[in-house]
Amino acid sequence: PHVIGLRTGQELEVRNGDSTLHNVDARPRINNAFNEAMPVKGVVIRKSFARAELPVKFKCDIHPWMSAYLGVFDHPFFAVSAADGSFAIPGLPEGEYTVEAWHEMLGVRSAKVEVDAGGQARLEFTFAGK
Repeated sequence: PHVIGLRTGQELEVRNGDSTLHNVDARPRINNAFNEAMPVKGVVIRKSFARAELPVKFKCDIHPWMSAYLGVFDHPFFAVSAADGSFAIPGLPEGEYTVEAWHEMLGVRSAKVEVDAGGQARLEFTFAGK
């Protein structure tokens, strides 16, 4: 996937699914960076991240069109949007929250939202194109 999220301490598993040489070049700013080869099909790299960070850029130096972004969170309340931009964050307790949306080219937007006692809220973000 191009964008994924995980929790601090949760293990990320990257697999080479084909017989082509790849590498995983992870470029975090506050967590430990790594750049590891994946020379053959079936190679698995397992990593975890100790601190929350968004975004962590991943790329393959061999195939420059291959890239991804990782969001590392210290709480369970995050989501990756669907192709149509929709998202859901289940289990959010009642209360007021500031929600941030990140886009790789258009940056970050934030908005406040009030989650009712039934766990429902509606929020829309607008990103103006460059």
